[in-house]
This record gives sequence, C-alpha cells and structure tokens, in this order.
Amino acid sequence: MLWLYFSGNLSLYIHPRYHLFTAVMSVIAVCAVVLGSGYLARESDEHDDHESGSKVATGASTLLSVGTLLALVLIPPATLGTTTVDNRAINQTGLGDTAALLDSAQLSDATVFSSFTVREWAGILRQTQDPAFFRGKPVDAVGFIAADPENEGVFYLTRFVVSCCSVDAQPVGVPVSLAGWESQFEEETWVRVTGEFTANANTQQTHPLVVTPASIEPAEQPNEPYLF
Repeated sequence: MLWLYFSGNLSLYIHPRYHLFTAVMSVIAVCAVVLGSGYLARESDEHDDHESGSKVATGASTLLSVGTLLALVLIPPATLGTTTVDNRAINQTGLGDTAALLDSAQLSDATVFSSFTVREWAGILRQTQDPAFFRGKPVDAVGFIAADPENEGVFYLTRFVVSCCSVDAQPVGVPVSLAGWESQFEEETWVRVTGEFTANANTQQTHPLVVTPASIEPAEQPNEPYLF
C-alpha cells in the first residue's frame, strides 16, 4: 500500500479521499509487523523447544512479504478495462444527479461543455434526447474504446466512476458513431474525441443520439483514469 501511495498508483484501487488514511494505517501495519517479528525472535530465544516452529513461521512470513513485493514489481498496477465493462452494464449507475446536471447544463456556455467528461454527457443523455438541446454544444472528451455489441459502427467512449474503490467501479460512456472503427482502433485504446451530438442516421439502432466525431486522436491514459 505504501509503495502504491508514494508511486501515485493508489488511485487505481481506491478513491483519493482515502489515500491518507490508507497510508497512515499502512505505516501502523508495518510497525506492527516489525514489533511482531521482534517478539517472535525473542520468544524463540527464550523457548528453545519451540525454536523450529518459530523459524518456520518467520520464514513463511518473510517469503509472503517478498513474494508480494515481487508481484508489485513484476505485475504493475493496471486500470480496469473492457472485461469489467462486459460484466457491468454501461450507464446503469455512476451518473450522479442527472436532473441537476441538466438544469446546470441549460445555463452553461460552450466553454463549460468543452470541459465535460463522458460522465456529464452520459448523465445529460439520460435526461434528454432532444437534438435541439445538443446543437452547438461541443464534445471534447477522453476515454477508452469499448465495443457496443448491439449497434454496428458504434463504440462507447468509456470511463469508470469510482465511489469508494475499484470493486464498486461503474462504467459510463457515450456512443460514438464511426463506421468500421474496429479496423482503426483496438478496444481499450485511449482516445480523445471531439465533435457534436447529432441524431443517429440509423433509426434501427438503440441510440437516438450519437457523437458524430470531428476527430478521434490517440491519447495517453490520464494520471487518474477513473472519475470520482
């Protein structure tokens, strides 16, 4: 935990509000381990007949600690991806107070809209599908690509919203229309999409509105890939 904290990767697992608490508790845990190891060593010296068992316990603890550290180095922390998206429906939860968001959006200007993440856009889409509302409102958002199995030529620009830790992470996203996107991008590729919401030309699909992209550019994964 301390390694994740000081390397800046702890947010891949828990909400930033809990970082300091986790670090403090980890320091306490390290101190407890050191004191416990000293106690075991002292007990071993005082009771020669149990020396073999104490050494085995201490050795097992050491191997477990070393193995954990090696795992952290050899298997670096990674964000949740499309496998988790497949197991958790997009936009079912994690959108927050969508009614209040829509009220706020009605009073916002183009500058504010250009700063919206996929979470805000998905929340507004939950409240209205009126193309007139979205006209002239620019989309400029970053996320990773997740396939939309129900609609050909459409993918979700996706992020995970975390309330407490990655266990409760919920995928949110907006549909982006791009014919043959599979030949241009792989799933889980991070991209920046700019464009605007328009009425879906394919009325047989499940999305009345889709993002018609002006550009889709590869992007670096953000330092904090989750939304909080």
